[in-house]
Amino acid sequence: MQNDMTLDALMQALDNAVQAMAKVFALFPSWSGPVLFGLLAIVFGLMVGFYMGGRGKTERAEKPPMLPPSLPAPENPAFKSHQQFLYNKGIPAKELDQQMRDFAGVFKEMRGRLRDVQPGNPELETKVEATRDALDEGDFSDALDMINMIGESEGHEGERMHRHAIKHLMASANARVVAGDLLMARMDYVAATVCYQKAVECLPAFQEDLNAEFLNKHGTAAYQSGDHKAAIVSFERALGLLQKRLGKNHPDVAAALNNLALLHYSRGNYDAAEPLYERSLKIDEQILGPDHTGVATDLNNLALLYKKQGDLEKAEPLLKRALDIKEKNFDPGHPSLVTGLKNYASVLKSMGRGEEAETYDARASVLPPSRRDLAAE
Repeated sequence: MQNDMTLDALMQALDNAVQAMAKVFALFPSWSGPVLFGLLAIVFGLMVGFYMGGRGKTERAEKPPMLPPSLPAPENPAFKSHQQFLYNKGIPAKELDQQMRDFAGVFKEMRGRLRDVQPGNPELETKVEATRDALDEGDFSDALDMINMIGESEGHEGERMHRHAIKHLMASANARVVAGDLLMARMDYVAATVCYQKAVECLPAFQEDLNAEFLNKHGTAAYQSGDHKAAIVSFERALGLLQKRLGKNHPDVAAALNNLALLHYSRGNYDAAEPLYERSLKIDEQILGPDHTGVATDLNNLALLYKKQGDLEKAEPLLKRALDIKEKNFDPGHPSLVTGLKNYASVLKSMGRGEEAETYDARASVLPPSRRDLAAE
């Protein structure tokens, strides 16, 4: 409106000037009129051009960069701010639309995520609200500063509390295991199972070695209490952890396989027990060597399984090999050697080889050196 009034004033001034010039023209000869009129028209054109040019420069200087007409700015302040950011970055017009669509999805996700930011420090709750407001208004720098501050503050506090929590949980887990061990010694298997279960629940997930150990304890207590299903679950979980930590060919894995196989064997589930015993035997042969007493135990366990299944032809050579290993490692009269002799004699009798069995039964009756010396006195 101010520019229009200025133009009117200019036009009035020019009109007054024309009238004044007309009076002046009357004093000059008639031939000079056209010349003076032409000069007046030139001056008038220069004045109008100067005025309009200055006005246009002023408008162009004050006007901010315009977005492409094909992409009108959205009403949401956050979207307008981001759109202007993309434009200032020089993003081509043909890409702006897709960029804005992508931002719409991210913006919705960010606002939803802010609802999940519930600080443990109540004083930070107002900062969360302020972050949401800044985001909605397109004040992205302020939003970033505030949300980073919240994350830093809550992170430090959370780590501090986490360290204390782990300390308390580890103390609880170990205390409950001690209680469980004492209850096992007193043959209170049900109560021991409860203690071991609570110990497992307290342990942090990264304590995989202790988890496997405590699960084996729980499985043993559950088996002794008659809860075989719970025992199987614990032994299977322990086996999975040991295989993950130690690999599939480790003596501790073989022991876990034996535990699980023994449980299936005691329940009469021989088909489930057999492959576990076979895996355990194979691992111990590779890691411990073919003449280790642990291998003798594996051979004995698998042979007894075959005997239960009625397959004496498969059981007999395994028991004989187990006996040979024990004879290399134990003195006459050693309890493990006596058990090996009796087991082999038993399978020989079942196969109708009674005379051979008598020889091994006789050897099984030999007293160990310490007891033989006492008997001689």
